[in-house]
Amino acid sequence: MAEPAAKKAKVEKKTFEEQRKAVAEEKGREELLDGLFEAWDYDGSGTLTLEEILPFYMKSSQKHDVLEPQVRSGFEKFCSSQGIDPAKGLDKAVFKKWLSKLSEEQLAAHYVRHVQGWTDDPYKMNMNLAVIKDFRGKSIKEILDSPVHAIRGLSGENGEATLEKLGIKTVRELAGWRVFLLARAIVTMAPTENTDEDDKDASGPSAKMNIRNMLDAEYETAPLKQVLDLPVSALSILPPEGVEVLASINIRTIKHLGTRKYFHWANAILELEQYEA
Repeated sequence: MAEPAAKKAKVEKKTFEEQRKAVAEEKGREELLDGLFEAWDYDGSGTLTLEEILPFYMKSSQKHDVLEPQVRSGFEKFCSSQGIDPAKGLDKAVFKKWLSKLSEEQLAAHYVRHVQGWTDDPYKMNMNLAVIKDFRGKSIKEILDSPVHAIRGLSGENGEATLEKLGIKTVRELAGWRVFLLARAIVTMAPTENTDEDDKDASGPSAKMNIRNMLDAEYETAPLKQVLDLPVSALSILPPEGVEVLASINIRTIKHLGTRKYFHWANAILELEQYEA
């Protein structure tokens, strides 16, 4: 699938309606449908599932009074009429049948908004306090594919250079780094762990629950609240050189790693990417 252009708010003097009319005159119905299919097929699978279509459908100006359950029901009925499994989605030919009732003017409006990225007003969103000046104004995808030093706090020689020793070169790689995700999960769940002293139901620690596959042998039976304060070296998936690398950016314990805001920023940016048109 050709990568759709990052959606940008157009600031030219031409209005959305003028652009819609221009597209309707320049492009035929088949070209409009092909463009929409490629733009909506976010994972490049060659089929469109309801989950891929739904955000665009619900945002349509003429669909504000339609509830999601109604859309799902209608989608399933259409798929049934075409003899296809709704879970497998629509291929391009069936997708064109699905939109067959739309006029070329309506298709052109979708094309301008979802393929060319026009909006009625300029976007006002930014992440300026999370990235350095050179990366302000970029799309979410562009930030993710940028070097680690795009993130504020990791732009010094003790940030990017050290993380590269662990094979982390881009913001995207930092966002999905398994060691951080593990530490974050421990930090998140540790407060939910009770002790014998505050367990009124006497349910006590679980005799089954563990994360032994991620901890060195000597810490396998430790409760989460103790794991928090263990050195990062206790994480079996962290290579030995990682201890020194993290220490150089003042991360020494699992809690330090799981709460470091720069890592959280990167992961949050990754989560938001899937919603950027």
